[in-house]
Amino acid sequence: MKIYRLKILLPFLCLFVLGSASPKMTGEEIGNYIQKKLKRNNQVLRINSKNLGDDGVAYLASSPILKTVKTLILYKGHFGDEGVRALAESENLDQLTALYLENNNITDLGVEHISRSENLSNLKVLNLYHNQISDKGAGLIAESDTLTELQELNLIYNQIYGPGVIQLTNSTKLKSLKKIELTYNPIRKSAKDAWKRFQLMEWLKELNRTNRLNEVGAGLIGDLGVEVLLQSAFAIKLERLDLKNNDLTDASVIALSQSKKLKQLVSLNLSKNNITDAGAKALAESSILEKLKKLDLNFNRIGDEGALAIAGSPNFSNLESLKLGQNKIGTEGAQALNESKTLQNLVHPIFGFY
Repeated sequence: MKIYRLKILLPFLCLFVLGSASPKMTGEEIGNYIQKKLKRNNQVLRINSKNLGDDGVAYLASSPILKTVKTLILYKGHFGDEGVRALAESENLDQLTALYLENNNITDLGVEHISRSENLSNLKVLNLYHNQISDKGAGLIAESDTLTELQELNLIYNQIYGPGVIQLTNSTKLKSLKKIELTYNPIRKSAKDAWKRFQLMEWLKELNRTNRLNEVGAGLIGDLGVEVLLQSAFAIKLERLDLKNNDLTDASVIALSQSKKLKQLVSLNLSKNNITDAGAKALAESSILEKLKKLDLNFNRIGDEGALAIAGSPNFSNLESLKLGQNKIGTEGAQALNESKTLQNLVHPIFGFY
């Protein structure tokens, strides 16, 4: 009975399997297809889920009608490194500025063809989503002498662990690179930090370019964010810095207190973080922050020791607003703040211990 059922189901299973992969396109079919596509827009060619194979991509690359194409998208084309080699060697693609090769079978060898191609030297966007690329391939892109115009790189869903990430984020060749996408790779922590640094620095550049540096605090989550900010050339421009609720520790506060780039700072918001007496003392001892008029330390873990340091600091004589509510300050600290001889310009001080 079971054998009988299997005989009935087998033809249907075969049809399902065969139907899931479309037959490979012939050269003539590819030629007719791309002619129709390029009649609508001769600068963009998109071929989705067609079984091109390496031979089909080679035929495509040899077609002179691709000379006008600036964006080429070959999604699920069932091709690998040989197809990529044909694209890289094609003299018909020298106008190409965006190349999308998502969901194919490309390995580091295919990446090597791309990274050495003079014909692809105008690329600004390279999308290699969901292929079989490792750290070696990422490193080849990072060290490419021809991909110097590249601005966006997508390597999502590959096999990159770490070294390639560090090479990409520190590349001296890819000076135009602004965006690297690497999610769904098995990246180790050290490389994740390098990638995060890169993303933060590019974000800072964008804020500076669009005159929105006052928004910088919104993206500096954790101590790493503050570290990147202080390493940038933009910190020196800041007069107001809002870092509330950014999961910062004393390490960030100490770094801020010691940075000569923050001499122009007049307002600093550090509320709702993880700052203790060590951070408060660092702020109090900082002559760099002597221009501060507003300091918000609400909702932290500062106790009497930190309060005493702030109360006795000669560097806070310009403060007009000091907020220390919802901390661990007791009677001794509150009394010192109230009786401080340097905190004479405060308007509506909040020292409460709720």
